[in-house]
Amino acid sequence: MPSIVRSQARRIVVRDLGIGTSFNDAYGREFTKQTGIEVLAITGANDPLGQIKQMVDSRTYTWDMSIVTRQIANQLASDGAGYLEPLKIEDSPGWQALPEAFRSPVYAGNDVVATVLGYRTDRVKTPPRNWVDFLDVAKFPGRRAMRRSPVDTVEQALLADGVDPGKLYPLDFDRAFKRLDGVKKDVAAWWTSGAQSTQLLQSGEVDFCPSWNGRIQAAINAGEPIAIMWNQALWQSEGWVILKGGPKADLCREFIKFALAPERQAIFSKATGYGPTIQAALEKIEPAVARTLPTFDANRTGAITVDVDFWTSSRDAATDRFTKWVVG
Repeated sequence: MPSIVRSQARRIVVRDLGIGTSFNDAYGREFTKQTGIEVLAITGANDPLGQIKQMVDSRTYTWDMSIVTRQIANQLASDGAGYLEPLKIEDSPGWQALPEAFRSPVYAGNDVVATVLGYRTDRVKTPPRNWVDFLDVAKFPGRRAMRRSPVDTVEQALLADGVDPGKLYPLDFDRAFKRLDGVKKDVAAWWTSGAQSTQLLQSGEVDFCPSWNGRIQAAINAGEPIAIMWNQALWQSEGWVILKGGPKADLCREFIKFALAPERQAIFSKATGYGPTIQAALEKIEPAVARTLPTFDANRTGAITVDVDFWTSSRDAATDRFTKWVVG
C-alpha cells in the first residue's frame, strides 16, 4: 500500500468545540502518540445538525466523528433511518464509569455544560439570584443579551415568569413568548456563538448575558469584572458521536475509549471550564479550578437538567417560531 494511502487510513477528522488548544491538549496529541492514529480537529458550526445530515446523506465525510450536545445526538439518532453509528464500546472502562444520564448506544458524554447568567460586577451592584431577576428590568437595570435560539431562552423566560423548575417540561411556548414579548425591546443583542456572547460581556456592550459557563469563566480568568449566577443553571451534556456509514468508525471507537479516561477529561475540563462526566476526573482537578465547574457540588445545587427528549421532538417547530418572532 502506498505510504500516502496508509497515512490516510490511520487518520480521523473530529469536529471539535474550537476552544483554544483544549482538544489537542486533552486528547489529540496523546492519542496519536499512543496509537499512531493522526487526529485532525476541525471547528464546525455551533449547531452541526444540518452539516452532519448532509455529510451522511451524500456520503461525503468531511468529519468522521463529532462532539455534539445530547439533544443533537438524540435528534440525529431519531431522524429518518438515523445518522449515527452505534458506539459498541460497552466493554471499555470509561463507558462503564459513565453515569446512565450521559450515555446512549450512539453517544458517550464528554462534559457537562451549564447555561448560566454572566453579569458585570462593575455595573450590576445587586447580584441576580435567579432568572426572575434577570428579566426584571426595573429592579435590575442594564443592557441585556440573550441567545438567538429557543433552546435555553424559552426555559429562561418561563423560569422568569415564575414556573416551578420541577414543572418546567413540557415547555409552555405560548407563555414563554408572552414573557419574551415584555422584554424584547430591552434585549440589546441576540448572540449566535459562544465567542460572541463572551465578547459582548468583555467589551461592556451588555451588563447581563446568559451563556455557557466555560465561555464566561474564560472572561473571568482573563481578569474581567464578571461573575456567574449558578442558581438555576441549565445543564446539558456534550459527547462523542460517530457519523453513520463513515469509513473510519473503528478508529473513532478507539479514540472515544481513549477520551473517556478520567485523566483526559480532567485536562479538558481544566482548559474549558466544563464539568467532566466521570466523577474520577473531577477528583484529578485542583480544588480552586474544580470550584468553577458545573459538576462541583456547590454549583450543582439548583441546577436544572434540560429535557433533551422534549427538545428532540420540538426543536424544529420551536426554532421556526422563534426565528420569526425575533425578526418580526
